Amino acid sequence: MNKKLLILFLALLTSINLFAMGTKEEENNDSITQEQTSDGLDLVASKLGVTTDELASALGDPSQGKPDFEKVAEILNVDALLLEELMQSTMEGPSVEVDPYTININGVDFTIPYEIFTWEDLPSDVNIEKEGITEFTSEDGTTHYYETIYLPSGNLNWYQAAYLAQDAGGYLACLNTEEENDFVFSLVNDDKYFWHFEENGEHYGISIGPFLGGYQIDGSIEPAGGWTWLSGESFDYTNWAINLDDGIIDLDPRDNTQPNDSGDGQPVMGFGEMNLPVSTWGDYMDSVGTYGGTKLPGRCYGFVIEYEKDPR
Repeated sequence: MNKKLLILFLALLTSINLFAMGTKEEENNDSITQEQTSDGLDLVASKLGVTTDELASALGDPSQGKPDFEKVAEILNVDALLLEELMQSTMEGPSVEVDPYTININGVDFTIPYEIFTWEDLPSDVNIEKEGITEFTSEDGTTHYYETIYLPSGNLNWYQAAYLAQDAGGYLACLNTEEENDFVFSLVNDDKYFWHFEENGEHYGISIGPFLGGYQIDGSIEPAGGWTWLSGESFDYTNWAINLDDGIIDLDPRDNTQPNDSGDGQPVMGFGEMNLPVSTWGDYMDSVGTYGGTKLPGRCYGFVIEYEKDPR
């Protein structure tokens, strides 16, 4: 790689890193080495189908601050969103490591190695948009209230979202009937709430949707044993995704029936597992979306908080 371009790119990544991760200069200054940056630039260029020099040249002068990814994408004739996501993943520092500890969420003890936040100490680079509270009355006359949370930064995992839901006075939505499931899905029936794998990758563009309040008790028989709601309600109604192979909703040629406990354990759940937004559920790795994490198995762009009393 051209040495001058590498030096420029090193400075550029440092600039973008401070933009993306806040102002933790002292923490981040040592996190990007020349070797890591060169490898990262090569990887991004390879995934975009351009040369390393073409990418570095299009990114331009680092003194201009964060690059205009739309313009860079136009120069390279690549997708702007993909370019930005690849650049951000390259810039991210090492995963935040936390020693395992036990935390109580809605009366349930979980042993986790993740940072947990309240609404008051939520990091500035967690972008949350609260999209209003609506109510739903079940057939038995019980009314609950639901707050839709849009998470465009995609950087909270299930436990982190569940703790925020508890901190707000509720819990991640727990769905006990088809009517309630359809209602809650109607709040997030928009592709902006669904994170997609690469369409041409090994997961064929399937999605991870908003988190729900279901979790699997440790030691349960896989894949379907021990699923429980944070609300304590019985787990009688289910709406797990069923393999379709219809070429529209389900482009994945593999059996996509859920839960399937693929990967290194999948003890939490949310909407998704198809190529379009769907009201069916998938089981997910609990590291999906982890704040401060790198090389994540996906992200999550939203969740719904359920309240038993009107929180307004």
